[in-house]
Amino acid sequence: MYRQIFTPTEHNHVVPVTIPKEWYGREVEIIVSPITITETKKETREERFMKLFGAWESDKSAEEIIAEIYNSRTSGKTRILEEL
Repeated sequence: MYRQIFTPTEHNHVVPVTIPKEWYGREVEIIVSPITITETKKETREERFMKLFGAWESDKSAEEIIAEIYNSRTSGKTRILEEL
């Protein structure tokens, strides 16, 4: 998928589309529709990152989590996967 956001004006109203070379010879669809941005505050880079990728939430310290992971990997027990 290829996406390009463009703000037309009276003097600049032709949609500037550059087709990627790997699409040459293929049928493509161009859809144009207005978008509405209703954000009241500008998000920081970190806020956008956290929204996209989430954040680890735990009451445990990093050391406790690392110890838990290490113990689970060195205990010799194997995990039995449940059927879907």
